[in-house]
Amino acid sequence: MNTNYIEIIPKIIPVFILLGVGYFLKIKKFISNNSVGEIKKLIVNISLPALLFISFLDVNLTIEFFFVILIVFLINLLMLLIGKGFAFFTKLKDPHLPLLFTGFEVGMLGIPLFGAIYGTESIKYMAVVDLGQEIYVWFVLFAMLLSLQQKEKRLHFVGLFKSFITSPIIIAILLGIIINSSGIKSLISENFLFQGVINSIDMLGSLTVPLILLVIGYEINFKTSNMSLPVKIIGVRLLILVPIALLVGNFVFNKFLQLEPLYSVALLSVVILPPPFIIPLFFNQENEQAGEKSYVYNTLSISTVISIIAFLITAVFFTPTL
Repeated sequence: MNTNYIEIIPKIIPVFILLGVGYFLKIKKFISNNSVGEIKKLIVNISLPALLFISFLDVNLTIEFFFVILIVFLINLLMLLIGKGFAFFTKLKDPHLPLLFTGFEVGMLGIPLFGAIYGTESIKYMAVVDLGQEIYVWFVLFAMLLSLQQKEKRLHFVGLFKSFITSPIIIAILLGIIINSSGIKSLISENFLFQGVINSIDMLGSLTVPLILLVIGYEINFKTSNMSLPVKIIGVRLLILVPIALLVGNFVFNKFLQLEPLYSVALLSVVILPPPFIIPLFFNQENEQAGEKSYVYNTLSISTVISIIAFLITAVFFTPTL
């Protein structure tokens, strides 16, 4: 057990408070669903990219990170295969079912929780782990979702790649890496105008954690039907992913790659997160109206609550001395 748990608990309390404030805003109808949608646009297009840009600006890039990216990508592929096997044995023919076993909601849940507990300066550890996840989401999960939505078997790789490189989050990550590795960073630190721009971006990034936690608290919702299947999905995910993360973190990250301990914590923190929140965005309207996808919404909602609890347990029991 982490001997510094007494120091971590005060960092956990703001998470619950902000989630509670978000829920309070909903029940009191202080802000509308449309307003929350606009806040999410602000997060995804401005504050989160700003936060990731600053994170990659401060990362000490090494060859070991390519192994981290590859491992996370392969873990996602493994879980996709397990999801297909689960769907086969349960005889549920919904093609969206296997997709709930793979992918992790890092941007809208993992990063704010990690930043709230370990500080925004530590988000760089999760950001590196997330890069393999982003590549998987854009080139595998996103392609499958589009295929299901459009009922097409062939998708153009060029279109997916264009969407990938035009994403504000990916642009921010790439710019951070380029400036970091090219030596431009040292020139920026010597110029007060450029440094002022970096400070402004840093301030924008600091909005991300509280805004996302408020949004999560506002949006947590449960549909009363079909609760058993979501619990099974979440249980299988955690039973497989947690041991994998512990083994990879200990033997690969710590002993083989000799990375800083917080990379192992970041991996464990990622795998306990819910599936990506983008999945329902690709549903056909007639399926939603018929209630055929209620189990998907329940999986995301229940998994979000469980992930927050598991995340806080991870912080107390697995975090190295800070």
